[in-house]
Amino acid sequence: MLRDREAQTGLVGATQKLRVVAARTAFTLIDLLVSIFIIGILIGLLLPSIAKINEATRRVMCRSNVRQVSIGVSMYASDNIQFLPRSQFVSSSGAGRAASTTTMRLDESGGTRAPRAADYDGLGLLFSREYLLAPKIFYCPSHKGANPFSKYAPQWAGQPGTIIGNYQFRGTMADGSRMLNVSSDASSGALISDALTSLQDFSHSTGLNVMRGDLSVTWLPDNNKRIITMITSAGNRDRNVGDTWPIMDQAMGMTVLDK
Repeated sequence: MLRDREAQTGLVGATQKLRVVAARTAFTLIDLLVSIFIIGILIGLLLPSIAKINEATRRVMCRSNVRQVSIGVSMYASDNIQFLPRSQFVSSSGAGRAASTTTMRLDESGGTRAPRAADYDGLGLLFSREYLLAPKIFYCPSHKGANPFSKYAPQWAGQPGTIIGNYQFRGTMADGSRMLNVSSDASSGALISDALTSLQDFSHSTGLNVMRGDLSVTWLPDNNKRIITMITSAGNRDRNVGDTWPIMDQAMGMTVLDK
């Protein structure tokens, strides 16, 4: 009997000890709240870095798109006595509709007829003449404005309607010539860039991808905000877009002479 009582007493003591240990090792509500708080801080610290990495990736993809467009321009010029793709928005006198050169296909019928080859304009000619057959090339993955690829996917598939892309087309070399001449001083200037029509269409807040007249593609930082300031200035939008080209020329090392 004595041994049984000792065994029972020992068993009760061991059980009580286990309960104390379990109580000490269990999470309390405060522990859980502190853990959630710390995780929230870590996520808050990581999110900006992740966002920067994602934007850097999209910027590289955008540059790749512009490189492919530069190849298309080169092929078009080779087949057309070195002429650049024509655009009804570009005038040799300089008084064009510079802000509209993101338009790649026009629809004068208001959607009442099927699109024609003659409806394509500017960089759209690279698609209609089968130099570049992937429509997404003409869209920046960082675009946050009113003209994403998804908006125009039906039109690219053959439905009637205007098509607008995400890249601005100067339409001429920096000296005003419509002929591609990669050996001239004008080839140092900008020929194609990310859209400049509004702040919403300015895909990368810190700068833009630019194709030069020599067909190279470079990242042009806008550290002093000259380009953003120009495109957001009050006044004529076509004039504002037109005035950004000399700013880019100068930023890339080309001497811009006053006219």
